Amino acid sequence: MLMKKLIIFVTLLVLIFTIGKNLLPFGDRMFDFHDESQAARIQQFVLNLKSLQIPPRIAPNMSFNLGYPVFNHYAPFSYWVTSFINLIGFDIADSLKLSFLLAIILSFFFCFLFLREFFNFKPSLLAAVLYTTSPWMAVEIFIRGNLGEVWFMTLLPLVFWLIYKNSFYKKPIIFLLTSLVVSFGLTVHNALSVILIPLIIVFIFLLPNVKKNLLSLFFGFLLSAYFLIPGVLELSSTIASTRVDSLGYPDQLLCAWQLWTTPFWGYGGSSSGCIDGMSFMLGKPQILTGLIGFIGLFIYLIKNKSKKSIIKKRLIIYMFIVTAGTIFMTTYYSYSISKILSPYLGWIQFPWRLLPILLFGLSFIAAGVIIPKKFTKLSFLLIILAIIVPFYNSKFFLKDTINKSKYNNNFLSKSYIEKAVAYKVSEYLPITANYAEWLKYEPKKDGSERKDLTLTDGKFIHSLDGKDVKITKNTNFYKTATTDSSTVLINIHYFPYWQIFINRQRYIPDKFDSLGRPIINLKLSSNIIVKYEQTPIEKFGNAISVLTLLGLIIWTKSRRI
Repeated sequence: MLMKKLIIFVTLLVLIFTIGKNLLPFGDRMFDFHDESQAARIQQFVLNLKSLQIPPRIAPNMSFNLGYPVFNHYAPFSYWVTSFINLIGFDIADSLKLSFLLAIILSFFFCFLFLREFFNFKPSLLAAVLYTTSPWMAVEIFIRGNLGEVWFMTLLPLVFWLIYKNSFYKKPIIFLLTSLVVSFGLTVHNALSVILIPLIIVFIFLLPNVKKNLLSLFFGFLLSAYFLIPGVLELSSTIASTRVDSLGYPDQLLCAWQLWTTPFWGYGGSSSGCIDGMSFMLGKPQILTGLIGFIGLFIYLIKNKSKKSIIKKRLIIYMFIVTAGTIFMTTYYSYSISKILSPYLGWIQFPWRLLPILLFGLSFIAAGVIIPKKFTKLSFLLIILAIIVPFYNSKFFLKDTINKSKYNNNFLSKSYIEKAVAYKVSEYLPITANYAEWLKYEPKKDGSERKDLTLTDGKFIHSLDGKDVKITKNTNFYKTATTDSSTVLINIHYFPYWQIFINRQRYIPDKFDSLGRPIINLKLSSNIIVKYEQTPIEKFGNAISVLTLLGLIIWTKSRRI
């Protein structure tokens, strides 16, 4: 046992100082990536937490300080993790690096725990290393910078492991942890979390104690209600409800050979055809070991007739189907089907979003590597391979860096957060605004964007008849002013979470300018209050999550499940 713990420790050190060395929070360098808005989102998420706006739902400074409901509709789990890293003292750049590094470490550990339920120590260790060190993990971190997808890869084996443990153990803490981690899986990524649901359900029905795990899944939904309920019910109040399309889904399918290799290691994006600006390869060691593991598991299915192994055999067949199915749906083999289904696949956006699931299935199969009994002494080669693979793939886990001060100036400056970031997630613009008109204010390199002083002067209220306005308070979430003006413009994208009071009377605006800003006609000298307050739907979702968590804690402490 001591030797096994030592091997795991050494493997973790190798992972950290090979594929993770460029994520260590030392020095003054940082790398950029496709999703350049991540740093600004963390800054705005933390701003909410510091202002005790929990859970965060809006980015108050985005879109010209008009308030932008990005966190109300964008899966928040990875932002909770990264924001807490920032709150304990790391700057945002280092918080992002540490979040990615933590995801790498935990993905190895969780994958190993899951595989260890079915396979021997050495194959499980190797397969967990293969899962963590895939070039696709490098793409997700250093090229795409997709926090949500990286943390989905981390949580995927943990969700499966806890559901499996929950089937066999009567400990209440396992039931509680299963429900909680399932809720994490449901709130880690908008598209992949949806795909996770049928994967979980099928997995549950392959195991004993089906009702118990279905109950955990049900509680997982309730724990996620703070995000899922407003995220779904209030989506119609944003332009996302009118912008669902296939984004050329069938044309983004991959050629099968792209899973094996790439003509070059690019930092561009995806395009139609087989030559893309970035790599989609899973890794040669991953695929070769997976093929060997497939042979081993296929032999196991044929030769093993024991009834005690029925569950393992079910899971092997399930992983075969999941792996083959994801290969089919991410490659041009599925073009005809994808073409028919493309109107319904827009929410996934890209078929290669399925690659984390494919990699998980491939890693499970790779753990089926069998060392014949007569060659048992050679099993140590699996440990050596587990040490070599991180060094082999470490060349993918790097990126040209820039000075942190330049990174902060590019992606955390006041101007960038207020003017540019919202356009990176434009689907969450409230429908009170005119999308086409809003786009005219997006910053252009040549400075040709439309300009409006009322968006940049820092005031939350403007008189439209030239009379005086006295602003007495102007914070991110609470604003007050007095005026004799007969017509005023309130600088917010109106959404029901903005409460407007005129002379202490609640006012619901019905007239807006092209940016969704309320235009209010006044008859008397007025005191105006604009404050942020979560909507009844949002509060209802919060209440369900909190009450479910408290109920689960009390329940699991008082009885065996």
